[in-house]
This record gives sequence, C-alpha cells and structure tokens, in this order.
Amino acid sequence: MSAVMQVKGRIDISDQVVRETQDIPALKGAVLAMKTADGATVNLPRDVQEMLLHALESVARHGEVSIGQTPAELTSTVAADMLGISRPTLMKWVRDKKISSFAVGTHTRFSRDEVLKVKKLRAKERRAAFDELLALDAENEEFLDN
Repeated sequence: MSAVMQVKGRIDISDQVVRETQDIPALKGAVLAMKTADGATVNLPRDVQEMLLHALESVARHGEVSIGQTPAELTSTVAADMLGISRPTLMKWVRDKKISSFAVGTHTRFSRDEVLKVKKLRAKERRAAFDELLALDAENEEFLDN
C-alpha cells in the first residue's frame, strides 16, 4: 500500500510520510528544484518553492495541509480574515486609502492580489518592528533585570 494516496484531487498521507517530513532538516531557507525523468534539473519559480515549503512545514508540524486557490474577488469579511483584522478596521483602511476596493452593487469587494500584497507588506513591517525591538533590547541589556 502506498504511503500517499490520491482520490479526486485529495491526497491522503500516512503517518510514515508525516514522520519523514519531520525528519527533513532545515526547511526554512531551503531551495527546491525538480529533477526530470531524464535527470535534468528544473529550477522552480520562487513562489512555487514557497508554496511547497509551506506545505511541507505544515505536514511536519500538523500532519496535514490544505491547498487551494483563493477567489480573485473577495468579500470584506474574507479579506478582513485574511489580513487578521476586523471588518470595521478593514473598512476604515478603505476610507484611509490603505487598501483599495471596488463596489459590486451595494457591496464592497477586494482584489485577492491587493489583499495578499497588503498582507505581505504588514508582515514585513511587523518583522522590521520586531527586529528594531530586539536591537533596542540588546542595546539596553545592562538595564534589564535578569
């Protein structure tokens, strides 16, 4: 019996595959390439590599992964969920022109690509703020209680 079974677009993985995934050293920062049947190496696009690495990391951590494409047009509720903010905050961002939206009848909609761009920007800003906090902590280590 195979450790991986595919039925109608669903791939079921065995405990063995989960363990093998957990044994892969240093997924973070890895570079993935594909080897064809004739032995040629094909470099995968960066976004494809990121998706596959996230999938492997999810299998290693949680024993499962779900992959799907988000619709091109999002409701305000879905966009807010993706950004990790409340819907009222999202609508405030629209008023403040922090994110663009468009109307479909009386409803506000968001472009998936725009939401993903804002999500990536926010993650970058959070990381920069965290790095700044770490640097400040290191500078003032002598003043901190142990």
